[in-house]
Amino acid sequence: MAARCPNCGRKLKWYEVRAECKGCGANIPNFNWEARLEADADAAETAFARLHYRLDNFKSGTVGSPLRIVRLVVTLLPLVGLVVPLLNATLSFPFYESTQSVSFLTFVLDYLTKYDLGSVFALMSGEILGGLFTSLVLAAIFALLAVAAGVINFFAVLLGAINLNWLINVILNVISLVSWGLSALFLQQFTTAAGETTIGLFSGTVSPWYLLGIGLFLLDLVIDIVAGVGLRKQKKTQPTIDQAVEQELKELRERELEQATEIA
Repeated sequence: MAARCPNCGRKLKWYEVRAECKGCGANIPNFNWEARLEADADAAETAFARLHYRLDNFKSGTVGSPLRIVRLVVTLLPLVGLVVPLLNATLSFPFYESTQSVSFLTFVLDYLTKYDLGSVFALMSGEILGGLFTSLVLAAIFALLAVAAGVINFFAVLLGAINLNWLINVILNVISLVSWGLSALFLQQFTTAAGETTIGLFSGTVSPWYLLGIGLFLLDLVIDIVAGVGLRKQKKTQPTIDQAVEQELKELRERELEQATEIA
């Protein structure tokens, strides 16, 4: 669309580079500059008022009460599942025996990353050990899903606080809790099957630390629900963002009027 003179509406040619309109002589860049400057100031004040509303929500939703502070801290606690021992494994040979505690992080870095996906799928499709390795891989996948949902949940708490949203945190906690439980179940299946298949050469037990992880995810879920009830009540009673912006701009205009009156 071709540009037009803001004063007379004359269509401007692309090669007309002078500041003044040839039709009416108005200075186009400076035309009605006071009104445009005032409109820009109003737009900036409105944007800041909206920012203030969201920042107030963020502060209230994250550290607005002792429960919400605890919620923010507890959201990170389930991540200890990355480093605590999840499996106690023992290899027994006639002249050699080794016992090792394996964490999720150790399993991924020391074992899983040393095999390409093709080798993993080949082990899972084996006739004799296929079910054994399938249980182990599923245990690792569900543990990874639980941890990933826990990490996402932390950032969802921060982002959701801007609008006092909380339901997504409950959903992510349920995913983490169920995935962590399934990981323990498949790992137990692996240790049982491995002990029977290897005729005593391998024995293993699922670490009680799994229960700690389940307890932490469950605690996080309960706190999210309790805190969410308070967030929902606050969201229903507080003014909307448009109402809050209107009120802040009104108070700003009143202060400006008082200052102008004092100067006069």
